Amino acid sequence: MTPPPVFFERLQRLQTAVACGTPDRVPLSLVMDAFAARTMGVTIADFVKDVDLAGRCMLGTMEKLGDVDSIQFGVYTPAVLGMLWLSPVKLPGRELPDNSLWQLDEQVRIQREDYDAILEMGWRPWFRQYVGKYLGEAAAAGAALQEAGPRFAAEYMERGYVVFSPMTADHPFEHLAGGRTVKEFTLDLFQIPDKVQAVLDLMMADSRERIRETVRAIGQPIGYWVGSWRTAPEFLSPRLWDRFVWPYMKEIVEIVAEEGGIPVLHYDADWDREIERLLDLPARRCVLATDSKTDIFRAKKILAGHMCLLGDVPPALLSLGTVADVRAYCDRLLDEVGPDGFIMAMGCSIPPEAKFENVKAMVDSVHR
Repeated sequence: MTPPPVFFERLQRLQTAVACGTPDRVPLSLVMDAFAARTMGVTIADFVKDVDLAGRCMLGTMEKLGDVDSIQFGVYTPAVLGMLWLSPVKLPGRELPDNSLWQLDEQVRIQREDYDAILEMGWRPWFRQYVGKYLGEAAAAGAALQEAGPRFAAEYMERGYVVFSPMTADHPFEHLAGGRTVKEFTLDLFQIPDKVQAVLDLMMADSRERIRETVRAIGQPIGYWVGSWRTAPEFLSPRLWDRFVWPYMKEIVEIVAEEGGIPVLHYDADWDREIERLLDLPARRCVLATDSKTDIFRAKKILAGHMCLLGDVPPALLSLGTVADVRAYCDRLLDEVGPDGFIMAMGCSIPPEAKFENVKAMVDSVHR
């Protein structure tokens, strides 16, 4: 299948922005899930239990919105979040009302003695046992996405859309903080720091080769989410962050870039304290995606010419603002963060309550 010419135009636009260049116009890249369900008149309960339906809703919403360059991942099922935070997910239509959002069922499932078991058994054997005990549904969701992802990527391509960042490279801190819970894991960082670091080092040794193999096997310059949620600087002191977060984060980003992938730094929460640290990452190879808590205008001044920025129309503005409000904010982004090294997007993900006309205003803003 040969993609239509518009696909290559959009791809070139994105690649130019990633390299901190100035494309013919600022490109746009979206993340959506429950918003797509509501736009297409589907309950969130139905959306989360049928991967193909979810993909069709997301593709259908792209077409309703008009001239959109890319979507960051083309199909989704929230149960897979359990594989990131080692916690099962409560789903609408089952534990929750049909049109509510999914929720992470975070409990203390990793005990302190599990650290010793991981060090003795190795991370992968221990993890397989843990998945069998707690995360069967999450593993099945991951398998469903692996099967559906290439099919939908081909369909997006056929219709001229770029699937920009369909893969992930996870920080080991996020796994432990979810399975142990934020409270207990934070206590561990103070009370048994050497043991936690030994476990993180062991996990990283496993991840290091798995990430390399994945990027090499795909062999295309696509985006890989290197996400930060519980690892955001606002949640940890500089001393803890420098020890337990940054060394692993930096290595993951460098591995993805070395092997030819595009690290998409999906950094939720406030990163203002550590923005200068991103100058240590590979130049003109990464994309910083912020969620509107980080000052994107300050970040541009620091990272200009070094790193592409993606974002960051606030979710609250898309849900509660007016079309005029959205246009005004997008104009500021285009003037102060663009046009070089910038990809227009929402902060994090389009919220389910977003007004369609507001999202449409964001989409149309790049054509001003």
